[in-house]
Amino acid sequence: MDSAMTNSFSFIKKLYYRALFPNIIAVLGGTVNVLVDGILVGQKLGDTGLEAVNQSLPVYLILCAIGSLIASGGYNLSAKAFGEDKPDEGRRMFRVTAFLAAAVSVLFCALGVIFSGPISAMLGTPQTQAMVLVYVRITLLCGIFKVLLYIPFFYLNLEGRNNRSMAAMLSMTVINIVLDYVFLFVLEWGIAGAAWASGISTAIACVMAFVFLFMDGGNYKPGLSLPKKGDAGSIFRLGSMMAVNNVLASLRVLFINKILAGTGVAGMTAVYAIANSLSEFSLCIQNGVPQTAGAMTGIFYGERDSSSVKKLLRTEIIAGTALSAVFALTLCLLSGNVAGWFGSSADVRAAVYALAASLIFATFNNVMCYYYNATGSPAVANTITVSRCFVFVVLFCLVLSPFGDFIWLFFPLAEIVSAAVFIVLSLVLARKRKLLPFYLVDDELERSGASISFSVDCDPENICNASDKIRGFCEANNMSASRTMAISLSIEEMLTIIASKSLDGRGEMDVRVLSMGDEGVLRIRSGGRRYNPLKSCDESDDYLGVRMIMKIAKRAEYQSALGVNTLVINL
Repeated sequence: MDSAMTNSFSFIKKLYYRALFPNIIAVLGGTVNVLVDGILVGQKLGDTGLEAVNQSLPVYLILCAIGSLIASGGYNLSAKAFGEDKPDEGRRMFRVTAFLAAAVSVLFCALGVIFSGPISAMLGTPQTQAMVLVYVRITLLCGIFKVLLYIPFFYLNLEGRNNRSMAAMLSMTVINIVLDYVFLFVLEWGIAGAAWASGISTAIACVMAFVFLFMDGGNYKPGLSLPKKGDAGSIFRLGSMMAVNNVLASLRVLFINKILAGTGVAGMTAVYAIANSLSEFSLCIQNGVPQTAGAMTGIFYGERDSSSVKKLLRTEIIAGTALSAVFALTLCLLSGNVAGWFGSSADVRAAVYALAASLIFATFNNVMCYYYNATGSPAVANTITVSRCFVFVVLFCLVLSPFGDFIWLFFPLAEIVSAAVFIVLSLVLARKRKLLPFYLVDDELERSGASISFSVDCDPENICNASDKIRGFCEANNMSASRTMAISLSIEEMLTIIASKSLDGRGEMDVRVLSMGDEGVLRIRSGGRRYNPLKSCDESDDYLGVRMIMKIAKRAEYQSALGVNTLVINL
């Protein structure tokens, strides 16, 4: 195969890795708040304050569930719409998502404040209930910002503006740490100080993130739209995986605290509070790795590009395994110092070792959850989520509760058994639906030879070689001579103008050609500056080839998503 058509997925890998670390840091900005609150509250208020923060966590997680339910559902629908060349529908879904998030969060937080007394009694113990009540009320008063924050977080990623998402989330972290110190140690506001620090920092980050999203002429503008018939159901269905995750995480905290308290061993709930804070912190990898690929997977799936979907999944698994292994090793090395960070004298080493042992499996399970949700199998994603987030965790915790420190083995055992369950389930569904095993996608286009994907360097010789080579694909699919010539010409002319006007002759472009019955479809992706050759076309000689293509094309569309220029031409 010619050099012009090698490295067929290098563009996708570069696109993923370019976004990975900004996204991990952005997720870290959210998860570190739980860790910081635990550390500073523990240092100031001791184990009682630490337990109160952990016991209040279910309310925080339910707010996360509402935000993730609506935002991730709308974001998945928008990504799929962009993949299907329906940008107006993608933008409409954003406005519908914003309306639903605002309406539901206001209603939930108002009811939560009214019933905060019974809620705190259910979550806390006689020693911590007063602290839990204060923390819960303030969390709910600021709750709308926590819910709405998910919208710009997801949609900035869909825009390819991961650095701006990272900036907003890191700002939240820095502000939260500063306010935690001031409110707890300078003003001595007690548990209320920690709650206000978290709420205020979240509100500031939410405003910043929306400003970033609406800047610089992106796809989205301020506004709300009432949902049409079926919109809410579609959003809730595709967002259910993340929402179920957060709801079950809140129930998991509640149930495990009750089981640990029932063991009669002093300090067990404090140890779990520390281990759970570390687990929340590890979500920067567990969630960051798959969230980076979420929009890409949705767009590729909408395009029926199963080759790119599979390659992206393999890239996620490799990255997630490596990062989780490094994080797990770091936890093990620092296990003897962890309790001191939280102002606790408890021996947390057994819990930390068990948590570390679970991380690779947890990241793998999370990657598959996001993947199945984006590729149209939310039931499989929800099965994994229910298994790993609640059923097996609580089951193993209960079974191991009489065995001292062995109880902490519920961390890895729940993840390992959940992975086994979903692998078996995916194989059964693949046979039933006649889909590709494990991946659960239809690869008929690739298997039949009706699709080809490759990356092309900006070098003029490589562009010409790619144009020549595509003729073999067209002939193999029995395309007419005129259509073959049109596709070959389109590749050469469009790649040349994009390389010159957008990429300055550097980098590479991703090309896909489909044989779809009576027409051929050409899709070109490129990085560089935002550039629409169809709109930029003028009467100059530079655009002579573009004008010719526009005359013979049945349809030509441009869109910008993931920070990438995408051009689709039907010939």
